[in-house]
Amino acid sequence: MTDHFCGTCNRLRITADGNIKVCLFGNAEVSLRDMIRQGKTDDELLEIIGAAVKKKKKQHAGMFELASRKNRPMILIGG
Repeated sequence: MTDHFCGTCNRLRITADGNIKVCLFGNAEVSLRDMIRQGKTDDELLEIIGAAVKKKKKQHAGMFELASRKNRPMILIGG
């Protein structure tokens, strides 16, 4: 990938085990399942999701370090 499109990417992934990933190249995840089980309101969930989205990186989110990172493969995140 040669274009820096990450800053305008609007894609999210909810994994099979209830985590939200804002970038498939990144290893950061937020557990929506745990937040729902804690009884968070819809507004609180929206704030949590919004905070995760705001942490998205502008450029390729560490794509070039993928080989050295621990990241779950697509088959484990429901892709």
